[in-house]
Amino acid sequence: MRTVTHFRGEVIPSYVKSKADLVAYVLNRWRDSEPISNGEFIYDLNYSRFGSAIHNLRHNEGWDITTLPSKKQGLTFYYLVSTPNDTIEKSQLRLVNNA
Repeated sequence: MRTVTHFRGEVIPSYVKSKADLVAYVLNRWRDSEPISNGEFIYDLNYSRFGSAIHNLRHNEGWDITTLPSKKQGLTFYYLVSTPNDTIEKSQLRLVNNA
């Protein structure tokens, strides 16, 4: 059951049904912008136990999620590095094969 309809000024799509889907969606959607803070998970997404969803994405789904501590005590950021469905970009291949 969804409890929020918007995040960072955008509507959350209707296919996001559970809170675990919500965590996966926001990490994937905003992976190229600012990392998601623990405060955003708790207050904006109304999900205080988001750590379980991140754990499941890391260990069950194979997602590479980096945890970034902040200088501010109690503030942590989460950044999606990759998922098993990601493909290698051509720009990365050019760097490797540039001999």
